[in-house]
Amino acid sequence: MELKRILARDIRAANEKAVAQYGPDVLVISSGQVNGLTELIVAVDLAPLTPEEADPFVKTQYATSGKPSGKFDVLLGQTIDQNKRDARERQATKVAKPLVEMSAKPAAHKAKPAAKVAAKPVDESTQRAAEEHDTLRGREIVALVREELNSLRREFKLGQQMAAWQQGGMPLPPAIAPLRDALNDAPIPVALRALLIDNIKDHNNMADAMGALSRQLAHSVEQEKAQTPVSGIHALAGPSGAGKSMMVARLAQHAAQLHGSEKVMVISFQDQRAGAWNQTQLLCAQSGVDSFRATNASTLKLLLDEHTDRQLILIDTAGVQMNERLAEIRAFNLNVQCHAVIPADASAANIRRVFDNADNVWASLMLSKLDESNQPWALLQFLTDKSLSVSVASHGDRTADLVQDVSLAGLVQCALDNLPLPETEEQVQQSARESAVNELATSKLAQIAAKFKTETTGLTHE
Repeated sequence: MELKRILARDIRAANEKAVAQYGPDVLVISSGQVNGLTELIVAVDLAPLTPEEADPFVKTQYATSGKPSGKFDVLLGQTIDQNKRDARERQATKVAKPLVEMSAKPAAHKAKPAAKVAAKPVDESTQRAAEEHDTLRGREIVALVREELNSLRREFKLGQQMAAWQQGGMPLPPAIAPLRDALNDAPIPVALRALLIDNIKDHNNMADAMGALSRQLAHSVEQEKAQTPVSGIHALAGPSGAGKSMMVARLAQHAAQLHGSEKVMVISFQDQRAGAWNQTQLLCAQSGVDSFRATNASTLKLLLDEHTDRQLILIDTAGVQMNERLAEIRAFNLNVQCHAVIPADASAANIRRVFDNADNVWASLMLSKLDESNQPWALLQFLTDKSLSVSVASHGDRTADLVQDVSLAGLVQCALDNLPLPETEEQVQQSARESAVNELATSKLAQIAAKFKTETTGLTHE
């Protein structure tokens, strides 16, 4: 398996590009924003090389060993460290040339290299922080891939058991068989799929069965609505690429309209991603809200103590080391409310990574990317198991696209509408009628255009 990087203008274009390049079974690992583009990390299966093809690439230290000398994550860490050392050696070689050339110049120009040397520690600290962030991000991606694979294995085993049980003792009416097949083909967790199939076995037609599924899911995910954060101190956390920064900007704009922009502030807490701080500044500038950057816990504590007069303080946390950042915030004992930001199409493994830590107490759940979600089954499974209220959601890519009245029934309907069901006779007839109407309209417009052209031919202007 190999990780590939895809860049596109938005998440939909990135998914289409991934499917076009690597097939419909490509595994999406993570997504994020890089320089205004959407970055997609996907896992691709590689065909094994023959011994003759692999011989030029085999290192001598591995040629005598029949299997790797350590675990996958340990070998990955060693490879990353070796690549960093090689990069530093290449950079040192490039920097050495100008220093030799400067030594041959007159003494009057020797002050310039001193200024460069004085600025070098700052660059090294920034580079070291970026390298550490990349290392942690790489480890989290590897851990996420392993969790996804383990989840797929569990789902596959449970699916086999459920298939044997359904074939043995659960006959369904012929009219419901296409719905059962669609539920089996959709990316639904096995436990939820078994519950849904058990609910449709007593119905004789498709309409009644779909209505029963809609009512059951809507009742299972029904929660008391949480209030939109408009006052106090609130921290938003979630996986990388979930849309935390955009959600913070939407909440800041909403609060600025209520209290005034001078009463609202945003703090970016230990987010070392490239361009993350610039994105926060641009988003806050749109609503006139003050933005600050805290690179450590002591700076965050100082900012919170200095701005106690603010009506609303929003803390944007990084997706890397989420639990560690939340623990540092809880240590302040300042009644900070934490909110989980989850994309509507998040996988079951990604959701578990956010909510597995029992030390994190969540005030509400915030849903992002509702417009990009087609199969929110993992989220529906989570909402049926957990009693966590949803406060707000986002539907679009603008700061004004904040949804305060979140309808979970709409999320259920979106999931049911995207089931891979075959077209019914009524739908086929409706499609045929629409096609005939479109053809008739096209022919009429062509006749009108031809007549108009005939009447206007030969006209002259004096």
